[in-house]
Amino acid sequence: MNIFQAIVLGIIQGLAEWLPISSEAMVTLVGSFLFGFEFKKALGTAVWLHFGTFFAALFYFRKDLLNLPKDKDLLKFIIISSVFTAIIAIPLMFLAFSISISDGLISILIGLFLIIIAFLNRSQKSGNKTNIKTNDAIITGTVQGLAALPGFSRSGLTVSTLLLRKFSLSQAFRLSFLMSLPVIFGAQIFLPLLMENFEITFPLIIGGFTSAIIGLLSIEVLMKTAKKINFFKATLGLGIVTIILGLSII
Repeated sequence: MNIFQAIVLGIIQGLAEWLPISSEAMVTLVGSFLFGFEFKKALGTAVWLHFGTFFAALFYFRKDLLNLPKDKDLLKFIIISSVFTAIIAIPLMFLAFSISISDGLISILIGLFLIIIAFLNRSQKSGNKTNIKTNDAIITGTVQGLAALPGFSRSGLTVSTLLLRKFSLSQAFRLSFLMSLPVIFGAQIFLPLLMENFEITFPLIIGGFTSAIIGLLSIEVLMKTAKKINFFKATLGLGIVTIILGLSII
């Protein structure tokens, strides 16, 4: 990987992380189709670049995080959701990195996952729930664990689930991004175990830095415009294109 490729992938990660489409899938697909990366290398790069948006979210929600000792319900939500995410995500991450499937078939599966996410988000309406219960943490944390599979959008899955739990859209986004922090950090710890000979190179550092900057610049804009964007059409179209690309290289 060179610096140009790292910057391009960092920009994609920084923008896609806040949308109900899979940033992991986007980075993996661009790395595979545009830059010719092997699937596992592209997937590993996608996991690493989440570190950039981790710091972006850490800075953006710094007030919430500093207030965690006082906000017992939110702290409990993050802890419980992280535990249930780990239970689901860890074996799925090892599965994603260990399976040997052609790039074409992987692309088709990612496309199908994107279409599923599109329909999951199509009819969700926000509520006005403010109190966070233990069941909210268990259910949302379990669903978040599925995002370890390429193509499953972490934000799409968690925001949809929180909307189903009758939270407002703004609260759903806030909880979704806050609960992502320990999970993203944990994924970086497991990355060397998932990929043999994984090495943090200078281009990867540049890519992570780019992801952080773009993520920080875009998070507020994207959250404010979330209600105006037709995510169903965008995600559905992307899923269909991905499937066509996959079929073309089988």
